Amino acid sequence: MATTTAERGTIESRKEPRYSVTWRGRLILPNGQVQEVRVRDISEKGVGLLADQPLPSNTVMQLVLGVPDLQDMTRIMAVPVRINSAYVVMQSHDFRVGGTWIDLSVGVRSLLQDWMRKLSYKL
Repeated sequence: MATTTAERGTIESRKEPRYSVTWRGRLILPNGQVQEVRVRDISEKGVGLLADQPLPSNTVMQLVLGVPDLQDMTRIMAVPVRINSAYVVMQSHDFRVGGTWIDLSVGVRSLLQDWMRKLSYKL
């Protein structure tokens, strides 16, 4: 039986809603190199990023999200997570990266769910 592109973890394989954000992030690659990224969307199972440089696909990486505090939007919290880069594609002058969350802590999952609830009211 042939595998469809949706089954292979391609760019549009996330089935849950994506919520647009304009956050900053910092990826720590397996070799220790640090790369600044832009967080473009979040979902229950993953994150969409934009990077200036190509990144390895299907690789586990540390990501520190710059998440605004829901109570004080001028305060940015550094939220460490781990992701697996499901895909990396070039889009215009950037590299679009799709990552799936790995073992989010209860606190981080709760924070992201609070953000998704807040953003869902804007739709």
